[in-house]
Amino acid sequence: MTRTPLLFTPPSASPALAPSAAVLRGSWYGIDLGAIRHNYRQLRSQLPPTVRIFACLKRNAYGCGASEVAKALGDEGADGFAVASLLDAIAIRGSGLKQPILLYPGPGTSSAETIGALDLTVTISSLDELEQWCGALPTLRIFVKVDLGFFRAGATPSQAVPLLAAAARRRNVKVEGIYAHMSEFPGRRHDDARDQLDRMQKILRGAASLGLRPEVAMMSSSEAVLAYPDMDFDAVDPGALFFGLSDGDRPVRHISLRPALKTIAANLVSVKRIDVSLGPTPDIFGLKPGMTIGVLGMGWGDGMPRQLPSTAAALVAGKRARLLGPVHLEHVRIDLSDVPNARFGDEVVLLGRQGSQSISHEEACRTWGTDPIGLYGQLRDHVPRIYA
Repeated sequence: MTRTPLLFTPPSASPALAPSAAVLRGSWYGIDLGAIRHNYRQLRSQLPPTVRIFACLKRNAYGCGASEVAKALGDEGADGFAVASLLDAIAIRGSGLKQPILLYPGPGTSSAETIGALDLTVTISSLDELEQWCGALPTLRIFVKVDLGFFRAGATPSQAVPLLAAAARRRNVKVEGIYAHMSEFPGRRHDDARDQLDRMQKILRGAASLGLRPEVAMMSSSEAVLAYPDMDFDAVDPGALFFGLSDGDRPVRHISLRPALKTIAANLVSVKRIDVSLGPTPDIFGLKPGMTIGVLGMGWGDGMPRQLPSTAAALVAGKRARLLGPVHLEHVRIDLSDVPNARFGDEVVLLGRQGSQSISHEEACRTWGTDPIGLYGQLRDHVPRIYA
């Protein structure tokens, strides 16, 4: 039997082949691991040496690739990682990293065998969860999560200490920590953060009085770690910060961040001049008889918006060119009237620099109809990444 040869290994498994994957796909993201390392060092320099860093790499490390990002942060000394998807945990372990991995709420007990094999730590938010997980794994490592007013996963403050006590009575359970995430609701006030800190401190005092205070207490993600140093406790779990993202408006710790996402690019998959043989020109903004148009190998299935603003542009041959909606699943048009030398296969930059021209993150956000963190959130896992 003749076997079909494997053309390439996905870049998440073999980063050395990422450029080949980008060629095969015809679109790619450029990720700056140096920026991620820099951002980690900036944070580490601001924290007391006793405070651990659990790098939050949820959503495939904010679209930048959990495996490669975890390796970079592991080399820098990250104490552990935190993810919501078991697939991200698998990618991190597949990189050979042995640091603790905390699973945020997400995976269920049907994944118990994989969780045990990978030596992962499970989040517990209720007595029912504790019972189910104890029945699923012979040895259970947990963090108890507390809801301090986010109305999301986590035990309420009144339930937290009883949950710690119930876990302590289980012989097969090791309580490694307790954590919370601050409320991110719009309109929150500075006092809200202090109220949540007070709730956490009360829980920890109550647990300590019963000899139940875990070794690790944690409640600072990216915004809190910059704005509220008294929330450091034993560990912090920022995520967006490592990718150059920070939307906090009250920083106490001032650090210089660099964006991890350097480039979004695709190739021209078609170039042609519109002529009368096509029939009437559709009533689409910017499309007119006699013009030269190109087609990019990237569309809304790759994270682009389905509707583009009239100002949307990209870079071709070092020149700005207007993007023409509507966006299709894997394609979008571009006006090449002012780029007469553009050819099939040329690189088109949607974010980043080409020659003396550049598309900034701010401009890309306006084009994609989102904010900086939303831009990262719209990165697609099937689009190859080229790391620098």
